Order: sequence, then C-alpha cells, then structure tokens
Amino acid sequence: MTSQSGFGRNERWFLFLLGFIYMFNFIDRTIIAVVGESIRRDLQLSDLELGMLGGLAFSLFYAVLGIPLARLAERFNRVRLIAAVTILWSVMTALCGAAGSYVQLLLCRMGVGVGEAGFTPALVSMISDRFDVGRRALVFSLIALGVPLGGAIAAIAGSAIAQSFGWRWTMVAVGAPGLVLAVILYLTIPEPPRVDAGDNANTPPFRHVLRRLGRSPSFLHLTCGSGFVGLVGFGTNLFLIPLLVRRFDLPLSKAGLIFALSFSLATMVGQTSGGHLASRLIRRDIRWGGWAPAITVGLALPFYLLALCQSDWRLLVGLLFVATALLYAFTPAVMTVTQTLVEPRMRASAAALHAFGQTVAGLGIGSVALGYLSDRLAAYNYIGDYAVQCLGSGAALRSADCLAASAVGLQHSMLLSGSVLAIAVVNYLCAAKHLPRETAAGAKSSDLSQL
Repeated sequence: MTSQSGFGRNERWFLFLLGFIYMFNFIDRTIIAVVGESIRRDLQLSDLELGMLGGLAFSLFYAVLGIPLARLAERFNRVRLIAAVTILWSVMTALCGAAGSYVQLLLCRMGVGVGEAGFTPALVSMISDRFDVGRRALVFSLIALGVPLGGAIAAIAGSAIAQSFGWRWTMVAVGAPGLVLAVILYLTIPEPPRVDAGDNANTPPFRHVLRRLGRSPSFLHLTCGSGFVGLVGFGTNLFLIPLLVRRFDLPLSKAGLIFALSFSLATMVGQTSGGHLASRLIRRDIRWGGWAPAITVGLALPFYLLALCQSDWRLLVGLLFVATALLYAFTPAVMTVTQTLVEPRMRASAAALHAFGQTVAGLGIGSVALGYLSDRLAAYNYIGDYAVQCLGSGAALRSADCLAASAVGLQHSMLLSGSVLAIAVVNYLCAAKHLPRETAAGAKSSDLSQL
C-alpha cells in the first residue's frame, strides 16, 4: 500500500483502467434500460416481463454467484479473475443481440449477471490491499465514476445506435470492447500483495465470515440501507427512459440524452464530491460512514418525489438531477466502510455479501415489483381490458390510450417506490451508532491508526 497523498503513475493507470472496465461493466448492465422500450414493443412484453429481464434475470445470478466468486478472489489471483469475468459478461451481452425469443434473451441476461458478479468483490479487495484506509473511499469513488460515465454512454450512444440500427446491433456494439479491455488488464496490471502476507490456508471458512457479519449491526444496517437506495436507484435506471418515451412522447435518442443528464451526470457529480468529502469525514469520525449517506438520502427523497410529479420534462430533469446527485453521493463510501469491519481475507466476501443485499433488493425485488405495480396501475387507469387490448399486439402498444395508461402506471409505481428511502435513512443512522465499536474490533491496527 502507499501512504502518499497523491497517486503515482502506476496508481493512476490502475484507476484509469479499472474505471474504464467498470464503465463497460455498467454499460452492459444498463443497456437493457436504454433499449428496453424497443424490446418491449418488438417482443410484446409487459412491464413485469421487462422488469424481470432488466432486473431479476441479471440480479439473481449476480447476487448468488458473487459470493463464491468472492471466495475465489480471497484465494487466487484477482487480476486474472477480473479479466476472465470481463470476457464472460462481454460475450453474453453481445449474444443478447442474437436472441430469438424472450426466454433466450432472459438466459443471456443471466449470463451477463454471472460474469459481472466476480468484478466488484475482487476490485474492492484489491483496493483495500493497495491503498490505505483513509484513501479507499476516494479511490473507489474515482473508479466508480465508470458507473455514471457508462450510464451516459449507454444512454446517448446506445439510444442512437438502437434508433438507427435496432436494439440487436446495439447489444453487439456495447459487448465487444470488454474483450479488448480484459486482455489489457491481464498484461498491464500486477496482482497487489495482500496486506496480511498470508497464504490461502489463512482464508477463513465462509461460515466464519457469515458469523462475523451476521453479528455486525453496522454491516446489516449499511447493507439494508444500500438495498433500499438500490431499489429506487436501479428502478429509476431501468424505467426512466420508458417513462420519458411514454409520458412525454420523446424519441428514443432524446430520451437517452435526458437520461444521461438527469441520471448519469448527476451520479458522477454526487460520487465525485461525496468521495472527496467522505475521505475527510471518515478520518475524523468513522460514524460519518453512516451519518453522511443518511443526510443525503433524506434530502434526496423530496426532490425525487417532486421530480416525478412534474408535467414538464425540463423540470423533471432538473429536480431528478439534484435527487440523484444526493442519492449516490456516498454509496461508494458505504462499500469501503464495510471493509473496515472485517479481516483482510474476509474483505472480498464482505463486499460480495453487501452487493448481494443491495442487488437482490434493488435489481431483483425492486425491478420486478416496479414492473408489477406499473402493469396493475396501468390497467386500473385504462378503460377496458388492458392486458388484452394493450399487450396483445405490437400495434396496440403504440395506441394513445395504451401509452397514456402505461405512462400513468409507471409514474405512480415509481412514486410509491421512492417512499422506501425513508427506511434507508433509518438504517444508515443505526449503522453510525455501532460503527466505532465494530471498526475497532474488525479492522487491523494499521488501518485504525489512519482513521
């Protein structure tokens, strides 16, 4: 690890390349949200089916397989593991474009989830070994800028490609670059030495990790809080472009640009400012690892609800920008704080378990629940049989009455989901209460001296 305040040349390359891979990680994850409305009309899907495609199919394998892949990251070369999973998710994304049915597309999305499951735990583990505890939140925040950048590129370039060449070629175009990045990573980034300098025999059994974290109120509350934030964030990510197309009758390319401004750019602003601020606050008092996200998520809630109530898309963009920047300001910091609760050989597993809770709640339960509520509320606001008249044929999906009902249903379901942010605030405040004691018990003395 380095204790210097700046970043050396090798560290800058580490930040740049891993951030670039993270960017395509998120592009391949979120591209389904960009082309989702096109897929829905092409394959005649309901919002529930779209929610399963964009969320459950991905998150089920992402969350479950993240744990065994994290165990591999604690025993074997993490650079090789990241290169391998990058190849896997890139290939499966490209294969989505060749899917001939909803079931085949669902299976390909499951494959994307399998590949991406191995990335974050191995990345967080490497960061913990390469950088001191005072800089981890900043480092992860900088690398995590790949998320909003990926969202912006997926929204702008993906929507433009989809509008010109169709959603299938879009899948191929966004999947291919990951193959090149995996090779570059393997050739240029060395495996960092583990701070415990132990061998594989020192890796605790998984039951010990579960016992440690299961008895950690801080970890449980941080994970629950992130899960509820993920429910709102992932739901917005998946359904914002369909909402803009249905409610404001915007072309896909313009909706993609709005998505990039109101969601991706806002996430970038929030994470950048939050990462720098978190690094300073956590050094002063570890409780800021819970206080800071509680404050910003609490402030995000009214802006989010107000944004969805706007009848002018310009006002929606402005308010949603503020809400998203606040919502994501400290999410990278929360992930790094969980690393101080466990021993070095438990860090990848802790990251995977945290991601498990966040992904299952956000992408899994959240996206399916949002889709289900959207369909039910659309049917409630439609005069007639919505399922038969609006989902029975591709032409009917584009009728004015069907689009109006589906827009209202989606808007109201997103409003209902936003209320869970209040529960996230409570969880973060509870975590802050327990962090000082648990950090002292779980972190190494070399880490604690820098807090």
